[in-house]
Amino acid sequence: MSPGLGLAILFVLIGTTASALVMPRRGSFLLSLLLAAAGVVAGELVAIATRVGGPQLGALHPVADAVGVVLFEVTGAVLAPARRRGP
Repeated sequence: MSPGLGLAILFVLIGTTASALVMPRRGSFLLSLLLAAAGVVAGELVAIATRVGGPQLGALHPVADAVGVVLFEVTGAVLAPARRRGP
């Protein structure tokens, strides 16, 4: 496995965990995981297309990836209905 892919997976897992800690009743873990992955991919595409995205760490742009994850997670939290806890 390439170091860039390992770092991208780490960003996705950190973004998902942070989202679950900050907004525990919004969406499922799987939804948060998908949104974080989409955020990393979108952040990379924007960084590559605009050549702006902060310093490059291997094949990734950590600043652009973090911004992408935050934007996708916040959007998902706003759009996803709150989960109900048991009675």
